[in-house]
Amino acid sequence: MSEAVTSALRAAQRPVTSYLWTPSDSITFTPAVLSQIFGDGRSLFSITTINDRPAYWIIRGCSTWMISGDYRAPADAPDFADFTDDILTAIEEEYGTSDYYELNAQHRWIDSETKKFVPASWAEFPVINTHDGCSWGRLDWPSLDGIELEAHPFANRGNVLKATSPPERQVI
Repeated sequence: MSEAVTSALRAAQRPVTSYLWTPSDSITFTPAVLSQIFGDGRSLFSITTINDRPAYWIIRGCSTWMISGDYRAPADAPDFADFTDDILTAIEEEYGTSDYYELNAQHRWIDSETKKFVPASWAEFPVINTHDGCSWGRLDWPSLDGIELEAHPFANRGNVLKATSPPERQVI
């Protein structure tokens, strides 16, 4: 991966303060970047699970993928939704899963089967909890020297890395 792209990903991986329902429930977290690249890797997406929101992971995905709302997308454009299982599995493999843990009444993490305490680092973001579904969206690449961007070819908003030949790496 080029140094400029690495720098752009570091810039996107800055602390974020966000909330789900009310500002009083705000949390500060740093989005986690998935190292696996999908397709041409020119687009940035966010993905979060119902149990981890508002925290999210940053995904380098294919510039040909559409998400709902991309009304100018070609009829045969692959849908991000079709890749979520692969993406969630890649996050699980890189960061681990907390699907086996739960918070007890004292807000301490316990193993769901043994009911023994586990370290918080085993269960908290960026470890993923895949129960109950996920949601996703498009992200912009940060503007930095040495990184060439262009408008997304069909998305209503967003940018992509300028096309190079050949792409850096194909995974899916």
